[in-house]
Amino acid sequence: MRGFFDTSRTFTVRYAGLSFYWAWVFLSFNSSDLTVQGGSHEILSVVHIVSSAAAMVTFAIALVLYRRIMACDSKRIGVGLVAGSLVSCAGTVLYTFPGLAGNDALSVLGAVISGLTCSAIVLGWGVAYRDLAARNAVLFTSMTFFGAAILYFAVSHMSPAASSIAVSLFPVLAASSLAYSLAKQGMNRSGEPLAAVRPSWTGELANLLRTGLSWRIVVGLVAALFVCGGMRVYFGDIAPVVYRDPVLMSLPIAFGAAVFFVYGMFVSRVSLNLGTLYRVAMPLFALALVLIALFGGDNASLAFFMMSTASVLFEILTWALLVEITRTTHYPPLLIFAVGRLAVHVGIVAGELTAFAMIGDLMVFAILAIGILFVSAGFTFADRDTTFLFEPPTPEELERLGVPVGDGASASGRPKAEPAVEADVLGQCESIVDEDLLIRSNLTSRIDAMAREYGFSPREKEVFALWVTGRGSKYIQETFVISEATVKTHVRHIYEKCDVHNRAELMSKLENIPV
Repeated sequence: MRGFFDTSRTFTVRYAGLSFYWAWVFLSFNSSDLTVQGGSHEILSVVHIVSSAAAMVTFAIALVLYRRIMACDSKRIGVGLVAGSLVSCAGTVLYTFPGLAGNDALSVLGAVISGLTCSAIVLGWGVAYRDLAARNAVLFTSMTFFGAAILYFAVSHMSPAASSIAVSLFPVLAASSLAYSLAKQGMNRSGEPLAAVRPSWTGELANLLRTGLSWRIVVGLVAALFVCGGMRVYFGDIAPVVYRDPVLMSLPIAFGAAVFFVYGMFVSRVSLNLGTLYRVAMPLFALALVLIALFGGDNASLAFFMMSTASVLFEILTWALLVEITRTTHYPPLLIFAVGRLAVHVGIVAGELTAFAMIGDLMVFAILAIGILFVSAGFTFADRDTTFLFEPPTPEELERLGVPVGDGASASGRPKAEPAVEADVLGQCESIVDEDLLIRSNLTSRIDAMAREYGFSPREKEVFALWVTGRGSKYIQETFVISEATVKTHVRHIYEKCDVHNRAELMSKLENIPV
């Protein structure tokens, strides 16, 4: 019970502020009572398209400049985020405040302003969530969405002026709480200037898409959000009343959050398997498409509930997956979240623009979208991409252990270490060491000490010995003739026995273990 209250206190103080960002998103782009206010209903979709397109600019800038940004002082970043949130507050007022919201030109201008600035806030929250254990990442994410559902329902019952003011202040509250959280953590985990230790951003992006945030996941996100974006437009055209029902809007958010919270109660402390939930959410999109295409507005509420639940579940899953990739790989969180959020917004904008172009051909769009869903479901969100991602130590970590770094490439795509573990020390491992080097580095003694202290099985010790010298999953599979899933199981057990949540923590224990 004490652990529960400690966790709740940590969430409230450090991570709950993300709820304000999600509430701002849902209220700004899903509530026609708040956004339209006398204007044409289509402006709700236009505001969303423009804001999403503006956000893509910010994500692209972050993708290119992530090393410089991550090297900045967290206080300076916090001040910049709060200043940007004040600009976003002004932009939100332009498309929500009574008397202004009916002016389409002002609404579009406000969407551009808020899209450019609020997107920086969500990237910052990605950095703040980077160090959470797997279970806490799931629980905290679901709790922020549940908080957003409560805020949505509450604001929807305010007067137009009061609701506009409340929603406009949400970015400020999100940025202020984020600044506090980052001040406790810092931006750069290692404390070193990232530009000095990282390859070019294009090289690191290519490695990321080959390993951590694979291209299959990116394609799956674009495909699923393409469908979601298109359906937003069609619901606005066929059954705009759904965007005026606060219960119908907030209930899917709360339901999706509750489902994910229950999942989090049973998930491992050190690893996630999100592929199954992704594959459950995708048929909900397809069913909603079928209902709205065949029966039009007659079943709008049911179809909208399924579509909203699926899209919320996708948002929750994607956030948790990006946190998991950040936690278990060496890639900077800003790069990971910039790529992930960019994929989400590309899909949404493409879907909405396509739906506008085919506004009179709902059946054609439905057939196209269902085809995209089923094709992408066949090769995206595979378990190998969403189940316990892990990678070998970084070259800097290997050097701290006294292991020289060669010019080759490991299975992860990064420079790998020269062979550094003796066969007669590790039993079944092949001979891959220079004995003099081994004596100088004390690596074998450290591995033996770790295995004894934390109770590694013989095979876990063998896997750990290869992994800790820079060998990736593929090399370990070939050495012991085992599957990728078995390698992941061994590494996951090592994490659990050592009570660590990521590679950096495990390497720190190895470096500090007495020998």
